[in-house]
Amino acid sequence: MNTNRPKTKLNAKMGLVVTSILYLVNAGAGTVIAVKENLPSATFITSGKPALEDFLTGNGTALSPPLYLCLIVVLLLILACLPKRLGMIGVVGLTILGVLFLPAILVERLTSQLLHLLTFDLPVALVQLADIVLPLLMIAFGGVEIL
Repeated sequence: MNTNRPKTKLNAKMGLVVTSILYLVNAGAGTVIAVKENLPSATFITSGKPALEDFLTGNGTALSPPLYLCLIVVLLLILACLPKRLGMIGVVGLTILGVLFLPAILVERLTSQLLHLLTFDLPVALVQLADIVLPLLMIAFGGVEIL
């Protein structure tokens, strides 16, 4: 009976790692689109900076988190691949970031604009959809691994 539990935990940890990597890839695609179309972050707090500057030094873009959060994800991914306590620190950190990423994308003004058919843009909509689904998966896999 106990032989199934470690395999399930391994799958949850691998699911979290793969989902986090996919989130970084999606963030990269979102950054490229946002910089090309100049879509800086527009939540409750706007900096007034262009999208590239906002990505590098500010709140991120409308389609991706700021660079420093992406670097933290990379660091936590490395930790999550390690055994024991360091691995658990990585897992907990990635799960917490998933919890932070989800409301951040939901309060973004561009997310609500994508629901209107007149302003629908397929590449932007796909990145936004992935920005919602991937943090949910990070939370789910991380929660299973932590428990």
